[in-house]
Amino acid sequence: MYPPKDARELAVLMRISHELDVVGDVTATVDSPSELIAWVLILDQPQIVAWRAEETGHRYINATAQRDRAPIRGAITAVLSCEEHPDFWNALGLVDLAEGERRNVEPKALSKAWDIMPITPDGIAPTPPAGDQS
Repeated sequence: MYPPKDARELAVLMRISHELDVVGDVTATVDSPSELIAWVLILDQPQIVAWRAEETGHRYINATAQRDRAPIRGAITAVLSCEEHPDFWNALGLVDLAEGERRNVEPKALSKAWDIMPITPDGIAPTPPAGDQS
């Protein structure tokens, strides 16, 4: 999928600029739990919040940190839509989070949830451990 015109335009401007200095808030959409974890590891003292939209019930996790130095002065936020990552959402113990609710998440919880998720190719069920007859 190609990014929208505005995102492409910004990407080109960033590539041709010698230096970048953003004054204001920046939000990045990440595609996977591993990308969110990478952002959390890079951001300084991020606040991580899991939340569900009020009207749609869609699930999100975002990590936000404040910066006051170049190249970004403002809030930096990485957002993961968990509609495509229900195993990750469930591994975080967020099954009972109702529409419109928010819950703080500890950074270590993200790594623990990632550790317990099965890693399998799309469309292939995980193989049960030896001796498991279920």
